[in-house]
Amino acid sequence: MGSMITRQTDCLILGGGLAGWMAAREAAAAGLKTMLLHDGMGASPWVHGFNVPVYPEDSADIFLQDTLASGQGLSDPALARALCQDAAEVFDEIRAMGLSFNREKDGSYQALRPLGASWPRVVSIGNETGAAILTRLKEMLKGSVTELPATRALKLLKDGSRVCGALAYDAAGKRWLNLRANAVVLACGGYCGIYPVSTNKRDSGGDGVAMAYEAGAELCDMEFIQFEPSAAVWPRELVGTSVITTLLFEGAVLRNRDGERFMLRYGPEGDRVSKDVMSRRIVAEIARGKGTEHGGIYMDITGVDPARLASGYQMYVQRYRNVGIDITKEWIELAPAPHTALGGVRVDAQGHSTVQGLFACGEVMGGLHGANRIGGNAGLETLVFGRRAGRAAAAFARSAGPCNAEPESAPQLAEESCSSKIAALRRGMREALWDGVNAVRDAQGLQKAINVFSDGLEAVSALRGVDAQESFELLRLKNDMIAAHLTALSALTRADSLGCHARSDYPQEAKHTYRVMARMDENARPYVWKEDLES
Repeated sequence: MGSMITRQTDCLILGGGLAGWMAAREAAAAGLKTMLLHDGMGASPWVHGFNVPVYPEDSADIFLQDTLASGQGLSDPALARALCQDAAEVFDEIRAMGLSFNREKDGSYQALRPLGASWPRVVSIGNETGAAILTRLKEMLKGSVTELPATRALKLLKDGSRVCGALAYDAAGKRWLNLRANAVVLACGGYCGIYPVSTNKRDSGGDGVAMAYEAGAELCDMEFIQFEPSAAVWPRELVGTSVITTLLFEGAVLRNRDGERFMLRYGPEGDRVSKDVMSRRIVAEIARGKGTEHGGIYMDITGVDPARLASGYQMYVQRYRNVGIDITKEWIELAPAPHTALGGVRVDAQGHSTVQGLFACGEVMGGLHGANRIGGNAGLETLVFGRRAGRAAAAFARSAGPCNAEPESAPQLAEESCSSKIAALRRGMREALWDGVNAVRDAQGLQKAINVFSDGLEAVSALRGVDAQESFELLRLKNDMIAAHLTALSALTRADSLGCHARSDYPQEAKHTYRVMARMDENARPYVWKEDLES
């Protein structure tokens, strides 16, 4: 049995991406003992840029209008307003950290226009915006934040109704940690990695939403998963990596197997539609038998100005060049893949969840994006709400003081390994997600998936690991299964199509009248309901 160690801090940050380090920065600046644990930086190093109005004609108000329009009435206005109002301030803070954003020859800031935006807003630092900001944050916080790498939280600790710590696994030391804290910030990202193919890292799982759910927090909008319409399906080395859709404003076009610009058949706007609409149309085109050899469509980038490619998109040119493909001359094969979880933990504008002592920021939070997301808002979300949640958690930790959570015991061990059963259950979960909870769903497929997840959770609860590592894998699988289950239940509850949620049995776009909510009931079972937005 692995050893169990107990540690105490004021603020505990769960996640090592941009949201987590921004939260840690604020907690440390408030003079509080701050601990941050992670098993990697999640998707943050892949952040190409983030939205901020830099054009003179643009403004926070226009940005807000675009964000609310993209959410199709489901974006929480308070969260959207906070995002858009804080953008300029965050931009200034990052520049004050000594980081330089890309500029045009005339000295103006270089900005890309995401789908659904009135103006170009995506600003970048070289070709590695997320990585550059992360590196600088970690440099600045060295010595003031206790970092626990190779460590993953799996369950929240509670003292009555208050969250005050987490059970975590230290993979390097192969030991369990009881981490007590006055306040906890969830910044552990989304859960698209539970799918068999996604643009996320494979280890980006359901821990965040599952931990919050089991702690009694409300979740919202779990049915909305944004499928990136431009994820590589070939070559094998690049499967799941995405190509930024702003290229469609630079002269790139989509083509089917026959070379036809098929998007023009669906509407006069052609390729310049939101990601949810594009994903549906690509799926429909593939279903018509017009897909490529590897089950996708083509993106033709040969019409993009080479100078523009070199200045704003060199990372994509190089990525394909590394596998022998010149995207300036050859079409590339793409298809929709899970990219961003738009739902998650319900929070207010300061990152408070519905449970005392628990805060959330970044992709693990829900309510901001609503039914769809503008490109560049995910990167901004981590910065704005990491900052806000860190400040709120620090204030709570200082005023509420310590609490006395009962320590968790190390998981009970079995005499025989269950690794083959874990692998089979995970494989079944991923197949059910791909078959039933994909870019286009229906009631029959969703119910079939729900049955798989329900049975899977029962099976997982009956298993015990042979050692600490196997116990860890079991808890990870349980969390992933919970996230999958809640997503499918929410998707079944929304019997209409809206934004990123497309139902083939309810194809007509619905008017937003309700939000789908989820929480654990008194019998430790999922309770999913519709919250009326018009009352």
